[in-house]
Amino acid sequence: MPPSIKPAEARAGFTVAGAVAWSGLSRSALYREAGAGRLIFRKVGRTTIVDGASLAALVASLPVASIGAERGKGV
Repeated sequence: MPPSIKPAEARAGFTVAGAVAWSGLSRSALYREAGAGRLIFRKVGRTTIVDGASLAALVASLPVASIGAERGKGV
């Protein structure tokens, strides 16, 4: 997945399992973000669809990880 994700690059929608696979976030994290209003879920019958644009925007809004010299300090 590219480091800079634009909402237009996302699929229109994902199943919850597909959203987990695409984003790397857990199922619980997706439901938590939806509950907080940062992720849009839609229903089609019994199926829950995760809105692709809101998922891409959520992933893009996450902080950049600090990996490298900081990790080994104090060990």
